[in-house]
Amino acid sequence: MKKHLFLLFFLLGTTAAVAQQKVLSSQYMTNYYLLNPAVAGFEKDLNFKAGFRNQWVGFEGAPTTFYVSGETALFKDKRRRGRRGRTQGFHGVGGYAYSDRTGPTSQTAALASYAYHVPLTRELYFSSGVFAGFQQFKFDPNKVQLADNSNHIDPVTRSGAINAFMPDMTLGTYLHSEDFFVGVSLFQVFGNKFFEAENSDDASRLARHLFVSGGYNFDVKRNLTLSPSLLLKYVTAAPIQADINVKGIYHFTRRKRTIYDDQVWAGLSFRTQDALIGLVGAQFQQRYQVSYSYDITVSPLRHQSSGSHELMVGFRVK
Repeated sequence: MKKHLFLLFFLLGTTAAVAQQKVLSSQYMTNYYLLNPAVAGFEKDLNFKAGFRNQWVGFEGAPTTFYVSGETALFKDKRRRGRRGRTQGFHGVGGYAYSDRTGPTSQTAALASYAYHVPLTRELYFSSGVFAGFQQFKFDPNKVQLADNSNHIDPVTRSGAINAFMPDMTLGTYLHSEDFFVGVSLFQVFGNKFFEAENSDDASRLARHLFVSGGYNFDVKRNLTLSPSLLLKYVTAAPIQADINVKGIYHFTRRKRTIYDDQVWAGLSFRTQDALIGLVGAQFQQRYQVSYSYDITVSPLRHQSSGSHELMVGFRVK
């Protein structure tokens, strides 16, 4: 019964809730597009990626998430130099869809993105972008059993099934070069209401989520890059959560390193109030990617969970 109550209040976003509503991912270090629409087109290539996350294994009704994304730059043949030899801006477009199921609730979204990258110098760009699309939220009260068969008394389960279909938007900015990046994004801009209990002033809304991220690439040796990064997540009425990350990348090349090299990577991350994360992955034949991460739960849920698994596969087209 405690598990069902936890899921109910965790996901319906009541005014007392202190949890995030956005889908959680540990693989964003291999796909920053998930965090910020302004990233679209950053690598200039066509990138397809898909991932699956099984969170809190062993916990009844725990979240499972599947996502796909694709993004690229437009007009890249014309962007390099203008009439006077100046670096030109360029456009980025893409799409992102996900399905997340947790106990009696599910969220599904399909979003398209657009970004424009403005050159500040020959190597430094500033971009702004937007995700725009739709999100569907569902709640099935038949999957909840409250104590003493009191479903007919609780205002949430008594109100019946929820099937809310809403517009969704995310705004983002991104300052980037080959050596570092800083990004800010705001998710669920509209703050749409998806549930209101009958005969009550209580309502649940999609909370706005503010993400701030940054990172730097250090050349340790000719073939080795070390990439520390930080992600801060803020939601109203919830404590700030921080992801502190470090990722090492080894390139199998004898020439100057590029993003197309065959490479392997490994990383560590600590997510405050949640988990210690290990990540390993590889890129081969200059286009295929695979990455796996495992979260060791450090929150009180560790007593009911054996951790979280996430797998990402990707394909790059030059």
